[in-house]
Amino acid sequence: MQSRGRFIAVGALLLVMLTMMSGFHRVNVTRFAPGPYVVDLPFGPGPKAVGRAVGIDGRPYGPLAFSSNGRTTVVADTYHERLLYFHHGRLRSRPVGGEMIEELLIDRAGRVFAVDNRSLSLKLYTGPSVRRVMGLKHQPGYSESLWHVGLAPNGRIIVESVRIGRGTLSTRIDEYSASGRFVRSLSEARVSQQGLQPESGSTIVTPVKSFQVAPDGNLYIEPQQTQGSNRIIRIYRENGLFMGNVVIRSPERIRRADFLGIDQQGWIYLAVNIDVPHKARILIVDGRGQMVANLHVGAIPVYGATYGYVLPTGVLYLDQSTRSSYRIREYRPVTRREWRWAGF
Repeated sequence: MQSRGRFIAVGALLLVMLTMMSGFHRVNVTRFAPGPYVVDLPFGPGPKAVGRAVGIDGRPYGPLAFSSNGRTTVVADTYHERLLYFHHGRLRSRPVGGEMIEELLIDRAGRVFAVDNRSLSLKLYTGPSVRRVMGLKHQPGYSESLWHVGLAPNGRIIVESVRIGRGTLSTRIDEYSASGRFVRSLSEARVSQQGLQPESGSTIVTPVKSFQVAPDGNLYIEPQQTQGSNRIIRIYRENGLFMGNVVIRSPERIRRADFLGIDQQGWIYLAVNIDVPHKARILIVDGRGQMVANLHVGAIPVYGATYGYVLPTGVLYLDQSTRSSYRIREYRPVTRREWRWAGF
């Protein structure tokens, strides 16, 4: 009887162990490893420092924009009126006297598309040459600005612009050919008593705060959202067909959100509370809204228009400036297979 009891006990123990083992499975886990600072320059005068100014809102601003293609990182040193190129640790400066560069992108070939809001134009810098691609026509009584630019794989250029004046505010997102020819309007919205409302006939029927063009050409839209701990990203095909929403759920209340980009896997990168000490983080979610990574980062005390840039490979370049230095740090995704317990 004792041996039978021991046999039953051992069998029960093995059954429990097998049951527990069946709850384990291997999953891909991605972490973002902090890498080198690809840009690290002090604020101040001189060729090896960047400019800083106080905006009309009383906040300090440094270089307003940057971009990278993985080999070269280019920075708009806006208040020193120049572009800075960083390539394998070497710095090259290009003066752009008289221009106010507030947004830029560098493509795989090293061409730089830069927004000059003094001339209300998008310019293309290739080697020693510069060419005007497109521009806005100033209307008396209004103030215009080009806000954001995206490059599609088919060579098309997506431009967001704003016009303020005579008691109105309107925003537009338009598509242009690579040569600067107007193709179509994607979105137009105006302020009404209900807030910013889309115009009838717009392809994108929601007020747009920001957008990013994915490596596959799809357009990811961040609508105007102001409260709570969730953000919705709307996805459209190149032809304007609405594909669906992705909900990003933050572990804490969002005071500000900055849409950084999308990688070739369709992962979405959102900076949350980037200017709030001990609250700044980068949320990366997949196309279903599942959290891939929750990256805690340093809060930035100096403002700009660009805080991060995402390569198709998922490499993230992030503004990690201090009060004394303008710094951009690289974060690389590292994916490993790990055992996880899924429960019963």
